[in-house]
Amino acid sequence: MPAKRASNWRFVVAAPPREVFAVMEQMIGTPPYRFEVVGEDTGRIVEYQRNSLVGHWRRVDGTAKFMGRRRRPARNQRWVTCTAKVDDAGTVIQLEASKGRGAVPRALQLIGVLSRGVDDPRTIYRVRFIPPGPVTLVSSWAGMPYTLYSAPHRGASRGAEIFTATRMEAVPGGTPEFVKVRLSDSTEGYVERDQIVAAPETATRQAGVEAARYV
Repeated sequence: MPAKRASNWRFVVAAPPREVFAVMEQMIGTPPYRFEVVGEDTGRIVEYQRNSLVGHWRRVDGTAKFMGRRRRPARNQRWVTCTAKVDDAGTVIQLEASKGRGAVPRALQLIGVLSRGVDDPRTIYRVRFIPPGPVTLVSSWAGMPYTLYSAPHRGASRGAEIFTATRMEAVPGGTPEFVKVRLSDSTEGYVERDQIVAAPETATRQAGVEAARYV
């Protein structure tokens, strides 16, 4: 039987839902908890084993057997549930944690990692300002086409193909996740913010230093 809810939080992060759940599973979905997918935009960790008074770990999720009979699930199983949905501001996180030792601290650990991501220069989900002007695809796209999005969301239809050598510029109209670009033939579309970098118009040391500020 699940424990009652103790706390809940709501906040916005830059990381996409798939990364949110990956971090949740790897960071807090560890024994004595396990990670479970609940729905398309919801995941949770649930307590499945508990340390007894004599120091032995025992199953509390109803899967243990004693003398051939399945034990009932223990009362007050601790849990943390996370719902992640994308909107114009970013990924909206709704986090809930149950009563009981360990649930709230694990939820706070997840909040700490996700919420400081935009200010942490070591993560690709940091805040990246792309100034209006020439831009180019990151070098990992060399030799491969990137298809522009018709709107600033991943469910939008795709349009023209661009390459690292394609001449284009960033223009106003983007979102936290997408940058609006205009090609040399006036075609416009959207590129994921972490897939482009500012490109200096002139190949000078100073221009390179200036462009590096936006990486």
